[in-house]
Amino acid sequence: MDNNIVKVALDAIKGKQYAQYSAAETSETIRNALIELNGGSTKLNARDFRPGKPVFDLVEILLPAIINEGIANDPVLTSLCEYRNIADGDEAKFTTHGENDLIVADAAAGIQGVRRQRIPEGEAVTIKTTAKAIRVYEDLNRLLSGRVDFNEFVDAVGKAFTNQIALDALACLNNISASTAGLSDKYVKSGSFTTANMDEIIDHVEAASGTSAKICGTRGALKKVADAVVSDDAKNDIYNFGYYGKYSGTPMLRMKQAHKPGTDVFALSNTKVFVIAGDDKPIKIVNEGTGIMNVKEATDNADLTQEYVYIQPVGVGLVLNSKIGVYDINA
Repeated sequence: MDNNIVKVALDAIKGKQYAQYSAAETSETIRNALIELNGGSTKLNARDFRPGKPVFDLVEILLPAIINEGIANDPVLTSLCEYRNIADGDEAKFTTHGENDLIVADAAAGIQGVRRQRIPEGEAVTIKTTAKAIRVYEDLNRLLSGRVDFNEFVDAVGKAFTNQIALDALACLNNISASTAGLSDKYVKSGSFTTANMDEIIDHVEAASGTSAKICGTRGALKKVADAVVSDDAKNDIYNFGYYGKYSGTPMLRMKQAHKPGTDVFALSNTKVFVIAGDDKPIKIVNEGTGIMNVKEATDNADLTQEYVYIQPVGVGLVLNSKIGVYDINA
């Protein structure tokens, strides 16, 4: 396989390109190389798209980079998530700062609740990984036929993989309650918005952490946070963003929404705001190894369709170095 085309493709995935190429020319260069590896055809043949075949091997090299860039740059994940990309067999350990009532939670696809446990002082917490999968055959066919360029192919594959990871991450937040280990009704409240409740949550989080807090939530959730004194700057915030930029001096940051796969249902609560201490990123995401492309034979399916599934071990968990506050403004 031509190592030069591998480099061009990997650079394109990372948003880089050779000085002599425009983005469109880079995409066309990669597409032409794939067509050449595919025997000059713009269509994939199920008999030829198999392990050991040039196109298959190149795609298997490129997919880990696509997924890594997708997770690292996903707007839903970047604000509250710490991300690590590790080698096969390695463990991603997150060392706590030595408090006795920290919270650890593992989230898995399809499970509404998360397991929570206390951890001893200063313990290194390991996030376990589980297999995530995407189907790539149709997107690759569209790339070869010229219906999408390489950047669109990368975006489609990256988004397909990161959407489920984002849902797992958001599930960690959605499932925090007053009964979560280390928290209480001083940190987690619900009902109509009152400044007394909001002030109490912020003060408790800041007292427990020793650092200033920020309020995070979706646009809909942040709009539910009011302030007793509305300045001209605050009015401008409402006009420009739809919510106040600060609540009594505490910054408010918008979190991007996400849809549950195949639906128009929001994944993150539009009534909950989260009070986070300092720069702590409570959600931990671990991307392990390079993954594998799995071929499912057509005879295994009732409609005789061929499937190509890329499987990658990924872990998502909640590890707090300090208390977190949650206000469900649901009335």
